[in-house]
Amino acid sequence: MSLWSSKVSFEDYYVDDIFPLVRSAKLKINKKSVYTPLLWLGHLPSAQPHIWNHFDIETIMVSAYEIIRNRRVYEEICEKGIHKYLGFDGLVIMDSGGFSFQKKDSLEVDPEDILELYEMSKPDLGVVLDHPLNPLENEMKNKDRWMKTLQNSDLMLKNGKIPLIPVVHGYSLEDLRNSCNDIKKIHENPPIIGLGSIVPLIFKCRGSKKFKNSVNFIIDSVRMVRKEFPDSLLHVFGIGSAKSMHLMYSLGVDSLDSMGWRLKAAYGCIQLPGVGDRYPLNKNNGRPSLSKDDKKLLDLCECPICRYKSLKEKIEVLDSDFKSRAIHNAWVFMRERDLYYEKLLDGSCFDFCNERLKKGFFSKHFNYALQEVVHQKLG
Repeated sequence: MSLWSSKVSFEDYYVDDIFPLVRSAKLKINKKSVYTPLLWLGHLPSAQPHIWNHFDIETIMVSAYEIIRNRRVYEEICEKGIHKYLGFDGLVIMDSGGFSFQKKDSLEVDPEDILELYEMSKPDLGVVLDHPLNPLENEMKNKDRWMKTLQNSDLMLKNGKIPLIPVVHGYSLEDLRNSCNDIKKIHENPPIIGLGSIVPLIFKCRGSKKFKNSVNFIIDSVRMVRKEFPDSLLHVFGIGSAKSMHLMYSLGVDSLDSMGWRLKAAYGCIQLPGVGDRYPLNKNNGRPSLSKDDKKLLDLCECPICRYKSLKEKIEVLDSDFKSRAIHNAWVFMRERDLYYEKLLDGSCFDFCNERLKKGFFSKHFNYALQEVVHQKLG
């Protein structure tokens, strides 16, 4: 436990006037400093592109699962350390890879394996080996997954050689509150707390009887964890897209991660500020391509791929090349995070989020979040 107090600390809190849970803080980890809210770009350890070679970023996330499944990569990372292996001197979170086992009844690794990898590869932060819940599973199976996560949390937090992030899970507010209380018995006030099992609620549960409004449940879950751990930085796993990040940050989430920049590029999609997925060329296949307004946004793009190119050249390279799309998408993701931070500090955070979320899937959910803010202020 002492690792936390010696290696991770917060300084210089800033709290927003409109959103009561929104804040920014200077986070210090291993003598490195970053300002929240954070966005950790997910990276496959043995894959290109290395985004940090194209523009400055401070935070990335890698998965222990992706390392362990490749023996050559595992041995090289353990020998060199994750920072030297990647050629990256910023902050690295190493996730346990529990989400990769979402559809399995048991993990192929145990917590001791993960602790050994963390100790040898030396990321700045590690994540407790958790067993994410599945919204389509029955309650007993999910309860069993949580008990395994709790056992791993106890073992790893007591024996870890690097700072570790415990993760809470729950598909009802009662279960989530119990999960928070279980973690508090192991570590009452962790500097960073994670909220997991969120991604399946968005992609698997739309229109389900159990979760009539899964995103509103996520909003309520985030608020609950913030209230249960008011002095802990809150990281929500896997929900840091170019639009969803603004909803999450406006709820008081301090930290997000996303592989979306890469996954969307692999499917041929590009990202634009305040816009959903777009395909660079209209191929008459029903997929959303660039509108006139979208092209105006793309024409203004100054990412490493688009800079100094005409609009026609931008569209051509983004349509034809995965690496170019990935770099462009990553830049848009990080630029959106940076803009949010700027707006938070200058007092225009509400107007910015409202503009970004007024159209599309998250619009009604932002309105739901605002109703709760008004209720809190009146209360």
